[in-house]
Amino acid sequence: MDITALIIAIVVFISLYITIVWVSFLYLWEPKRVTKKGLPNVTIVIPAYNEEEGIEKTISSVVSLDYPKNKLKIVVVNDGSTDRTGEVAEELIKKYEKEYYYEKENNLEHNFKVNFEIINKKNDGKAKALNVALEKCSTELFACVDADSYVEKDSLIKMIPHFEGANIGATISAIKVNEPKNIYEKLQRMEYILAIMTRKLMAFINTLSVTPGVLSVYRTDVLKTVKGFDEKSLTEDFEIAMRLKYYGYDIDIETSAITYTNVPDNFSKLWRQRVRWYRGFVESHKKYRQMFLNKRFGFLAYFQLPLNVIGILLLIGSVVFVSYGSLFNIYYFIRRAMLIKGYFWTHIIGYTKLKDIILTYNAKIMIPVIIALFLGILIFYLAHKEVREKIRYPFTIWAFFVILPVLTALHWLGALTEEALKLKKKW
Repeated sequence: MDITALIIAIVVFISLYITIVWVSFLYLWEPKRVTKKGLPNVTIVIPAYNEEEGIEKTISSVVSLDYPKNKLKIVVVNDGSTDRTGEVAEELIKKYEKEYYYEKENNLEHNFKVNFEIINKKNDGKAKALNVALEKCSTELFACVDADSYVEKDSLIKMIPHFEGANIGATISAIKVNEPKNIYEKLQRMEYILAIMTRKLMAFINTLSVTPGVLSVYRTDVLKTVKGFDEKSLTEDFEIAMRLKYYGYDIDIETSAITYTNVPDNFSKLWRQRVRWYRGFVESHKKYRQMFLNKRFGFLAYFQLPLNVIGILLLIGSVVFVSYGSLFNIYYFIRRAMLIKGYFWTHIIGYTKLKDIILTYNAKIMIPVIIALFLGILIFYLAHKEVREKIRYPFTIWAFFVILPVLTALHWLGALTEEALKLKKKW
């Protein structure tokens, strides 16, 4: 066996082993029971900057949560918007202040108004908006919902039981893409579905270290203890999660708590978002580099953090290697087509028998590659099953496995280049 085939076989074997172990975790997972007894008070903060088109749907979904209204406070932080975001929020507050919600408590019926507050401030960024609300927060739990996102009615109440664990600092929801229409949104739909399963597995082995802005719930006292959100970070949600892990707190996920978010719908918007995300990723890993291979942080230090870095390098290296090989083959195909009469049409129109294909390729290399392909398909299927989503968009599935890795590698190269050149950070 040549060295290339040996390396491929080893990589596939390790991947197969990890996949089997991780997939088994899915069936060891025990859902936590939901109860309305002794529910804690929760403040839900909606930071908003120029979100007049979507904030009404966001606020309405939060108001509709199946959670006792006397235990819920909704705070909208208008972060210096230049559109009608503030006015829309004010109008909604006036509307909901006139409505009463009848709920049973201790076998008695009570009527409650929605507890609303709006904070208008100059534009200082999302982290500052969250910290302003955090300073005023007196409830046991502090949650955030991005102003371009929506929550299902039972999402919050399903997340509460996770806080029975004394060491839990935060719990996150399962995020799906809201009404994907074009190829960019459909690709991200598949990404988010896989992310739900990946985060569930990470939570199981206690390496989950991200708290997205689409309904993440924190212990208020823990947030205040670690000094709130980093106002200089490009990705305050990832940085605060890393900080929680640094100070010894756990992060959990409730995969049945479904939330939705709008995603970039074109190349330019996706590029800006991902470059910012990945620069924030690098920023936080550099900031907490002392966690790497530090026995104090267990599996996170010896497995997840190194895997985060190695995974990026493998992705970029694989894409560069495959792209180089493809361009090399195209170059020689064109040269031969120009020099050899009939070469072009013979290879374009002609066909190769399956037998010839099998004999052409090295089985020692092809068998591990086929196994790797099977693993990818298996994980793809299990991820959809986990979140009860149908596998849709056949062309997009092909693009997900072929085009998205290339696009992601380009995003990483863009982010790493900007970091190396120390370009100005943009939110």
